[in-house]
Amino acid sequence: MYVEAEDKQTIKKIKDITFVSVSEILGIIYNSKSGETRLKWRNMKENLGKLTGNISSNTLVNLFASGVLDESFINKPSTER
Repeated sequence: MYVEAEDKQTIKKIKDITFVSVSEILGIIYNSKSGETRLKWRNMKENLGKLTGNISSNTLVNLFASGVLDESFINKPSTER
């Protein structure tokens, strides 16, 4: 995962994980280890943004379980989003 932000400061590094403190997030890029999920989120206005990419069913389930997506979004055909 990579976070693009106006201000980003490294807090701590543990092995290959870097913890950062950010303000004003501009975008987030996520690529899964399996390579089946590749997502890009771009900030459009305040806390709203545009999400593009390909997502695996496992990642979709994880986003639903964590509350990031609700059931109404998952049930919509891709042409209605």
